[in-house]
Amino acid sequence: MIKNKRSFIKNGNTNDVYLLSNKNGMKVEILTYGARICKIDFPDRKGKFSDCIVGCKNPEDYYEENPYFGATIGRFCNRIGGAKFTLNGIEYHLEANDGNNTLHGGTTEDFSRVVWNAEIEGDRLILSHLSPDGAGGFPGNLQVFVSFRLTEENELILEYKATTDKDTPCSLTNHAYFNLGDEDTVLNHELMINAKQLTPVDKELIAHGELMDIENTPYSFLPAKKIGKDIKMNADMLVAANGYDFNYCLDRIGRSLERFAYVYDEKSGRRMDCYTTMPGVQLYTACVTGGFVGKKTYVNHCALCLETQYFPNSPNCPQYPSSILKAGEEYHEITVYKFSIQ
Repeated sequence: MIKNKRSFIKNGNTNDVYLLSNKNGMKVEILTYGARICKIDFPDRKGKFSDCIVGCKNPEDYYEENPYFGATIGRFCNRIGGAKFTLNGIEYHLEANDGNNTLHGGTTEDFSRVVWNAEIEGDRLILSHLSPDGAGGFPGNLQVFVSFRLTEENELILEYKATTDKDTPCSLTNHAYFNLGDEDTVLNHELMINAKQLTPVDKELIAHGELMDIENTPYSFLPAKKIGKDIKMNADMLVAANGYDFNYCLDRIGRSLERFAYVYDEKSGRRMDCYTTMPGVQLYTACVTGGFVGKKTYVNHCALCLETQYFPNSPNCPQYPSSILKAGEEYHEITVYKFSIQ
């Protein structure tokens, strides 16, 4: 079931909060400002419902500065080194909003800062946004659609589609911050990511085209382990990021929907299995959220994000899977977060 829970006006914009629910009592709230996942209510093994999303206390609060809580990210999620890339012989200069680099599309046309149009089609909430040619320095008018669907099997299905009239980088994701338990951090959460490699980064967290084998290293989550097991180890990239903030190269059979990860909180019994059609996922362990006041005062590592994506800085790294959406073609991506009790 989908219904418009409430509307409010902020900065002259009409914003809507949509409620998705199923027969099991699971509830998901989506905000049109930033196409955000604001709340996921799911029970623990004792039947007690709790919110599994870290974020702002009120929908209006997302207009204040925050670390992309729950937002749909584009045009290009993650980082583009040097805030520039060359495509079809033309060098495009982007907005540097992360030191010398572009993070999550820059600032002018940051998808998390616009109000998306909404419509309901059957059991899907479809949000849409037109990113104009030149926005943030990117070429092409990019029409984006993101649908949210909650199934009776407790699956939250995110489906992304996009078209452009000029070739342009396109890599879309959602920046939901998950905490499946009642503890202040997710360090006791068990995590599995089906990846034997990641894209190594420099001190500015920029990838440069290499792949790094991670079996039997602190970076690996294959087999599963607790997030806190190795997070404080004296490994260069862990120190630079103050935790995990890396793109994992998923072991895939093809481009169909495949399970790539699971998260499990033993204390609550909540489990989340994750599926995607994308080649990579950014594991981010909320490395710099300490002191942020949202639904409560958060500490570092209060949550984890699993942001499905093309590889970071891929417009500058032809060795990586291409993230270029060509004019006349369609971008199509599916990511599923399935909740259960173990």
